[in-house]
Amino acid sequence: MFSKLSFNNITDSISNAAHRTQEQFSSAIEKIHLDDPETRLSILKRRHQLQETLGTVHDISQLPVQYKFLEQKSDALEKICKRLLMVTKTFEVEGYDYPPNLTESFNDWWSGNKDFFSFSKKKQEAASKKAKAEGAENGLLPRSFAQALSKATADSAVVLKQLKEEESKKVDETTATSQASGNVEESETPKKDVETDKAEDAEDAEDDEDDEDIEALIKVFESWTKCQLSMDQSKAEMDSLMVKEFNAKLTKLIEEDFKKGHELRAKVQDARLKFDTLRHEIKIKEQEKEAQQKAKEEAKELETTKEETKEKTKEPNSEEKEKPEKAAESKETEQTTEQKGSEKVQETEDADSKLFEELEDQFVSVTSETVEFLGELTDSTEIISLVKLFHNFQLLHYKQCVKSLEENLEVLNSLDSGEN
Repeated sequence: MFSKLSFNNITDSISNAAHRTQEQFSSAIEKIHLDDPETRLSILKRRHQLQETLGTVHDISQLPVQYKFLEQKSDALEKICKRLLMVTKTFEVEGYDYPPNLTESFNDWWSGNKDFFSFSKKKQEAASKKAKAEGAENGLLPRSFAQALSKATADSAVVLKQLKEEESKKVDETTATSQASGNVEESETPKKDVETDKAEDAEDAEDDEDDEDIEALIKVFESWTKCQLSMDQSKAEMDSLMVKEFNAKLTKLIEEDFKKGHELRAKVQDARLKFDTLRHEIKIKEQEKEAQQKAKEEAKELETTKEETKEKTKEPNSEEKEKPEKAAESKETEQTTEQKGSEKVQETEDADSKLFEELEDQFVSVTSETVEFLGELTDSTEIISLVKLFHNFQLLHYKQCVKSLEENLEVLNSLDSGEN
């Protein structure tokens, strides 16, 4: 069944259907008699647009080369801006650099391992609240990786402080017990054993070293927390600037400037279509006028030939003498009718000619305006300015990060050198 089908047959069918549609449309327009030339032009424009779409009209006004290039450049830059905005919209999403699944994993780990520490639950809650108050904003999820890390380091410092408190309590209790037992022994034995004193001194020294080690770790995590909080604050400021400045300007460029460019380009196409439509109609009328004139001349020549032949073959009588007079009257009536018709045609031609000049001026004017606007719109200065703005915001953030990290490293190095 499909072997009988061919591409040529399908093409012919589509072409025939298109021509029938065009003929029906043209016939419908001819039946409408409109006195307003603008309204008639609007209807004719739709027909002409259909003819251009179907490919039956090839005489299409060519737009300037500069205009075509600016159109392509405008489309390319609009595509670039939309692509960039699609990515930079991420700055509007809180926590974009710290996915929830990582947060959940960290929380699961922390809640699963906190029982390892034998500290008071009330103290943990109080210390945690204090750390949150000192830290960044509270929320279900951290707004950034730096904030999440600062919370982790702050909690770590809290754990170490609680450990230090527990150890201090144990030392105090041990000291109190030792003093009590020492007083009893002192009453019983006047002299204390020297070896026992040395053992106690060694134990005290070891406890002091443990305290210093814990204190150093507390300083490490507190300094780390401060560093990450500073980086988080810097990132929050960068995100805010990106949203309010960079994204806002990029959005305006897309939704206002490029939109206006599309509107002007649509006006150019509409002006071009009106101009081509009227030019096409004038051309058709001229062709019809020439055809009618040619037909009249041929008919006149044929009539002259017939009259000459009759005059040669027949003798004139009284009735035939009256015929030229009637023919003259008929000819005068015909000439009067033709004159009126030609005057009406001339009026129509004058109106079309005037409208044609107006449409030509409008086409040139709107094209020039669009070229000027697209030239300003596609100027690289605007894009370069936006890119510089983006880089400056990032640079400020990264400079602050470097400063915070350097300060934190100084603290770590001082602790490391102190131990050595």
